[in-house]
This record gives sequence, C-alpha cells and structure tokens, in this order.
Amino acid sequence: MRTPVGAVCATHPDEAAVATCARCGGFLCGDCTELAGETPYCAPCVAVLRREARPSRVIQVALGLNVAGLVCLPCSLALPLPTLVAGLAGVVLGPRELRRIARGEGAERGRTLARVTTGLGWVNLGLASAWLAVVFWGFGP
Repeated sequence: MRTPVGAVCATHPDEAAVATCARCGGFLCGDCTELAGETPYCAPCVAVLRREARPSRVIQVALGLNVAGLVCLPCSLALPLPTLVAGLAGVVLGPRELRRIARGEGAERGRTLARVTTGLGWVNLGLASAWLAVVFWGFGP
C-alpha cells in the first residue's frame, strides 16, 4: 500500500485529500466530500448547516399565503379565490418541502413550517369548498 504524498483525509489517513471543508477546514477524500452547490463540506458540518439553516423562502411564502387566505376569506365572500389559491399552495408546497428535508436538501428548521403550511392549506381548501357548496348547491343553513 502506498502512502499518499501531501495532504491526507482527516478520516481516512490512507487516502489523499481532494478538498477541504468550507466550514471547518478539514481535509477530505473523495468519499468524505459532500457538496452543497459547488462547495465541499464534511458530513458533520453538513449536519450543522442543515440544523442551523433558515427554512426555504418558498415555504415561508406559502405559509404567509395561507395565513392571508384565512384572513381574506371574510373580506372576499363574493369569491374566495385568495383562500383557494392559498390552500392549493399549502397542500402542494408543504409536502414538497417535507420531501426535500427528508432527502437532506432542506433545512431541518423548516419541517414545522412545512407541516403547519400543509395543515393550513387543507383548512383553506375546506373553507373554499364549503363556500362553493353553499353558493352553487345551496347546502347549509
């Protein structure tokens, strides 16, 4: 077995280093290098970054839309379009964000926001559907 010349991996001293972690500066071999975009990181630093990262802007906007949809419903009884759009955004984008987090592509802190957004999305869709049922089919009081 040949000993590598130059920098060696911090975890695998028999392997030559091919990158350094952008967060901690540790040397990494090809097996230890995890890329975030084009930036190399070690596994412990990726875990820290995922824990401390802000939730995605998409899930923040979807949550805001769902809160606005609930607030706008009494104001727009003529047509609950904002509530319907907000509900659709919640039930589509919330689970999508949860899948991204499960694959390790999203911030762990976004998990709760994604769950709340999904729940509010279903509430908004339910309210918009109830409105449509009352108006078009005459159900209700």
